[in-house]
Amino acid sequence: MKAREPQEASPSTRRAVFFDVENSSRAEHVSRMLQHLELGELGRETQLVAVGNWRVVGLDTARLLSRHGARLVHSAPAFGVKDWSDLRIAVAAGIWLGDSRPGDVLEIITDDQAFDAVGDVAASRGVSFRRLSYRSLVEAKQTRHAVGAPRARPRGGRRRGRASAARAAASVAPSSGASARASELSDAHAAPPDELLAVVHELLAGSGGRAVSLDALSNALKSRGFRRPPGSPRLITRLRRIKDLAVSATGAIRLVEQGRGSEK
Repeated sequence: MKAREPQEASPSTRRAVFFDVENSSRAEHVSRMLQHLELGELGRETQLVAVGNWRVVGLDTARLLSRHGARLVHSAPAFGVKDWSDLRIAVAAGIWLGDSRPGDVLEIITDDQAFDAVGDVAASRGVSFRRLSYRSLVEAKQTRHAVGAPRARPRGGRRRGRASAARAAASVAPSSGASARASELSDAHAAPPDELLAVVHELLAGSGGRAVSLDALSNALKSRGFRRPPGSPRLITRLRRIKDLAVSATGAIRLVEQGRGSEK
């Protein structure tokens, strides 16, 4: 009787986390981010890669990441080069995506918005992508605490009445701010293509012809009252649809040729 061949195990979901330690190198910040990620046991299916200039980053941070099973990658191999972490993460993430399967998860811990472009590639392969940062994690936590904070109850007699009222007003104020931010998001509207091109022209004129960063353009648009509506394409995606603009992998924006600025 012919032996039955064992069935091949179905592939499980893989998860990769690339940590740009140059953005958040303090051990307490890294610890809070690791708790938020809830990585569990690291191995073939879950990988944590921490990239940074380890001659600059403190030993406490390196030991903390090592205890969590992270692979430490040095990003300043040449004399005089301050930091290659962005390039190393971009290349490593690209290699990982090349071997990824639909349903896998890729996360990059960095403040650099240029890495949102990696999300476009991940989406084309059916891979879930998140860009996180310690700063955004703290802001989100503060907002949740402000919204859920109970109002202070007045205690004591009339002598404490004013102080109690002040505490109650202070507890209500963050909640009002959160409501205002929610209202602002609901009224958000993106800049039209011609406005995008005009702002880029203005920033290029002020920078002496040097490339404009994605962060600088985003801040300039916010100062003009533009916000990205929920569910709309990312700024870098919209910029790449404008044929008069060239956007590099690092988010540097330059003019290609004069034109009307219509989206492709």
